[in-house]
Amino acid sequence: MVAMSRTTTQPPARRLRALLVTALAATALFAGRCYEKKDYSPTAPPTADALVLTTASGQTSLPADGVSRLQIIARISPDADADKRTVLFSTTAGTLVGTANASNQIAVAADVTGTATVELRSAQQVGLAVVTAQVQNVAGLSRQINISFTEADAGSVLHFIAAPSSAPADGATLSSFTVQLSPSLPLGTQVTFQATAGVFQPGSTSSIVLTADGSYQVTADLQSPTTIGSGRVTATARGITQQAAINFVRALPDIITVSTGGTFQVSPSTSSGVTVTGTFLRNIGTVSAGTVATFRATISDGTAIGFFRDVTTVSASGTATATFLAGQTDYRGPVTITVGAQGSSVTGTTGITIVGP
Repeated sequence: MVAMSRTTTQPPARRLRALLVTALAATALFAGRCYEKKDYSPTAPPTADALVLTTASGQTSLPADGVSRLQIIARISPDADADKRTVLFSTTAGTLVGTANASNQIAVAADVTGTATVELRSAQQVGLAVVTAQVQNVAGLSRQINISFTEADAGSVLHFIAAPSSAPADGATLSSFTVQLSPSLPLGTQVTFQATAGVFQPGSTSSIVLTADGSYQVTADLQSPTTIGSGRVTATARGITQQAAINFVRALPDIITVSTGGTFQVSPSTSSGVTVTGTFLRNIGTVSAGTVATFRATISDGTAIGFFRDVTTVSASGTATATFLAGQTDYRGPVTITVGAQGSSVTGTTGITIVGP
């Protein structure tokens, strides 16, 4: 009798259990094996957010003043390995603040949040800076950001807050010129002052270098010349220059004294008289040479009498002279001689008496 084969069909639930057992066995077997080199698939390259480069304020421009600064921020994973937490910064223009290595890079260790920060100081030329951040010991992981250096406003770095427009040309008056510096400049920044007229004190020089104080202000005292005219004061710091104009005007007297040289009487005459000397004084400095002196003679009721000849202007020594002549007059008695200066209300007086022959 021939035996017949018979195929037994398993119920669906039994088939599912068999498949699960087979799969678990295969997994256990595979887990016990080691990966061979040919089985290794390298991880994907760093993603775009592995290193992010931005600025603290979000701005991407600086005035080209050589002073302004911008914080550049690089962010990496806070879980990065200890030997992969240093960011190397470099720039094609401007200056990164810090100590650079031989490759002109600034190395900054990221903090616990994965943040590394450096400051970029602007150049003094308009242009573009490309700032690069590279994670040390991670090949190919770097980012760049463009920073534009735009036309600078010199007044934001340095400007005059006190600059007198005029001063007497008395050779002594001090005019104070004060400049305000930007707080972005380093403490102890020096300012060079130069003048086209007058001299700075102390030192009596046309140029002086002074250091800014804690309020970022610097004051230079300019001593007036004795020559009437215009001048210009220039202040320079970190390559930024500002100017202020000043006019040196005629120095007029504060006091005038009058003398007749010890002569107190004069006779009526048109040819001989008495020399009157006016001395023109200031509380500081000297009256400008060439100032026009005025001479006048009156009697008690204010009526003018006589005349003056050989009148001089104020000399460098501060005096002016004239000869008073009583003229042909029947008046006998006291005369008041008044001396003044053109453009000034200051006068000086002395007395003389007209007597008969």
